[in-house]
Amino acid sequence: MANVTGVQGQDSEWQSNGAIAYGLFRFTFGLNLMMRGVVRIALGQAAFQGYMLKQFENVPVMPPSLLIPFAAVLPFAETLIGLLILVGFQTRTALIAGALMIAALTFGTMLRQDFTIAWLQLDYALAFFVLLACRS
Repeated sequence: MANVTGVQGQDSEWQSNGAIAYGLFRFTFGLNLMMRGVVRIALGQAAFQGYMLKQFENVPVMPPSLLIPFAAVLPFAETLIGLLILVGFQTRTALIAGALMIAALTFGTMLRQDFTIAWLQLDYALAFFVLLACRS
């Protein structure tokens, strides 16, 4: 049976295993990131800001005057970046913004000396890298 390219036995580019794998990974990663933000928004800004303040209470180099605005914006940034990645709209821009966001989170995590979480954040950084590097 002929396919989109008209050549028997060849998949069109969007039907290739690599393209399908990329699309599924992008969709799942975008969903994961978006839902992190959605849940934080649903639980309320005050709850998330309180959580962040508690995490950094013993970190004197991170003043609450910087932490509260960051915590106020982060859930909305996660939601928007995740949604853009999920639907594939402005994907390059969303991936770059997401990589910068995870770099900022990693910076804060290293200030807290929470090396276990820093390794988990490195997984996110790697996912941003792979999605950006493999983007066609």
